[in-house]
Amino acid sequence: MKIFVTGATGFVGAHSARALLDAGHDVRLLVRSKAAVTDYFARHGYKVDDLVLGDMRDQPLVAGAMRGCDAVLHAAALVSVDPKRADEIYRNNVAGIDAVLGTACRLGIGRVVYVSSLSVLFQPGVSRIDESVPLANPGNAYARSKRDCDEHVRRMQADGLPIQMTYPSGIFGPDDPKLSEANHGMASFVKVVPQTSSGFQGVDVRDLALAHRFLLENEAPNDATTARYIVGGTYYTWAEFRDLLQRITGRRIAGPRMPGWMMRAMGRGVDALRRLVPFETQVSAEAMEYVTRWAFADSSRIASRAKLVFRPGEETYGDTIRWLVAAGHLEAKYAGKLVH
Repeated sequence: MKIFVTGATGFVGAHSARALLDAGHDVRLLVRSKAAVTDYFARHGYKVDDLVLGDMRDQPLVAGAMRGCDAVLHAAALVSVDPKRADEIYRNNVAGIDAVLGTACRLGIGRVVYVSSLSVLFQPGVSRIDESVPLANPGNAYARSKRDCDEHVRRMQADGLPIQMTYPSGIFGPDDPKLSEANHGMASFVKVVPQTSSGFQGVDVRDLALAHRFLLENEAPNDATTARYIVGGTYYTWAEFRDLLQRITGRRIAGPRMPGWMMRAMGRGVDALRRLVPFETQVSAEAMEYVTRWAFADSSRIASRAKLVFRPGEETYGDTIRWLVAAGHLEAKYAGKLVH
């Protein structure tokens, strides 16, 4: 198949395109920078030359680029926690839905996959998340844009359009074209893992890519409500996650005990301070909600349909940490025996 892919200079899009190439498919990539994408794929042994330069919101460009394609993977999204970019993030992500997915359906392309986010299903107070939970009402612009995109796509599905959606949890793994938020977080976790309420869930980007390949190779089910798939990977309590990182690195990792209420209060304080003095941080009220109130997300639907088996955490986080060191994002001493 010839598959049109957006977001191939990002973590998910790049790995998904690689999985498609490994399976013998052809890809056509919509990118902003030719040099960035060709350099990345060349470094990993792929020659990719079917490129379309432009913006995913440019509907005429997208329509022309999709002609001759059998399937579409929409993995592009603007991601930032910078409040100054809130309006830009929201407009960019919402506008891309009709320009990419709407165009694909109008052209009659029968296999379309949209990458959503598990954050749109996050419900404080629940003990388990599956595809049936209602959409959440997140506060930050990125999560809110993904939520509204999801709602739009659900309307398209209800109209009978052949769109399948994935809901990844935190996405980790090596060979990140840029330093994604999750991998940036991993560089902190090898130094300190707070011992607080609830737990942590992450999926290997390579497993997510295999899920996308399967969905693109197989038509959407007739029932739109079953064309939505959580791809959550493995859930750990914070104590279990710290133990895993200590085991694979052979290092002792700080684990300060911090009650959930304290971390949520810290997040609110940071948000208030950032309104007065802007600065970069991964700490926010919303982030602390995720950290202290996350529930297990059930991936059984995609696991059953695609026969997908998530690789063990030792492999995912070991490969991630080794890559962080090799790419210069982490001092080797924090990787311990993983690099010795």
